[in-house]
Amino acid sequence: MSHIDFIGIGAPKCGTTWFSAQLEAHPQIGFAPDKEVYYFADTILRRIAGQELRCFERGETWYHEQFPADGGAVSCRGEFCPAYLYSEEAAARIAAYGPDIKLLLCLRPPVEMIYSWYWYNRNAVVASLPDSFEEMMENSFLRDLGCFARHLRPWLDRFPAKSILVVQFDAIRRDPDRVRRRAYEFLGVAADFKPQLSQQGKNPARAPRFPLLQSSVQRLYGVLSALPGADKVLKSPVIVKTLQSAYHGLNTKAREYEPLSPQKRLKWEAYYAADQQDLSDILRNLRVVE
Repeated sequence: MSHIDFIGIGAPKCGTTWFSAQLEAHPQIGFAPDKEVYYFADTILRRIAGQELRCFERGETWYHEQFPADGGAVSCRGEFCPAYLYSEEAAARIAAYGPDIKLLLCLRPPVEMIYSWYWYNRNAVVASLPDSFEEMMENSFLRDLGCFARHLRPWLDRFPAKSILVVQFDAIRRDPDRVRRRAYEFLGVAADFKPQLSQQGKNPARAPRFPLLQSSVQRLYGVLSALPGADKVLKSPVIVKTLQSAYHGLNTKAREYEPLSPQKRLKWEAYYAADQQDLSDILRNLRVVE
């Protein structure tokens, strides 16, 4: 099997679920059925919790098995893992794997992104986030998930500008057809294809139906993960996704989270201002759909 042709590297809560649905629907694109293979780096929460699947150790043969096989109408294949953006190791691994690979990146105003990310992951099983957004922002690693320019530089050091397509979240909201067409053109597939999708592709914030059950599951998962025999099973990507889907179906529900206050929004916009200026300078040299 030939190498993968494109990878979406981020950022989370910036329209990547919608974007992935458009890629998967195209008949010429062999998209990873699970969307996120996490071969080159694991999820943000797994890295924080020390529960990484370490899929990279499984080798390229395993990685290629996660995609549709060559042949038929498929002319390019790829995946979308929003956590890759935050791993310089992932940038180095992907550059070694395929220096000519195409990269897709979705961006959004950082305060909107990090606030949405907090509420979406607040009730995760693998790792717990603090009870308040302000408490989470005391963690420098999590706070700086919104520093897009800083995290993008290791990728720019390894890949030419022509290999990167940036899509702004507002462009997806405003003109999804244009975004889809530009992405298809970038990947070299039929740009006039328009998928018939029943859902727009959105991951809402979640809340536990039974908070006590959530904490119990977190403790149980931690205990089982430490067992040598169960560890190997629980760190299988297929098993992980199955257990996560079952848990969310049983104990989580969609919820509307309260808006960020104007004062706190201004506070965090000021924090990200310098990085946003750096990002503006960087984007002048990249292809951007805005």
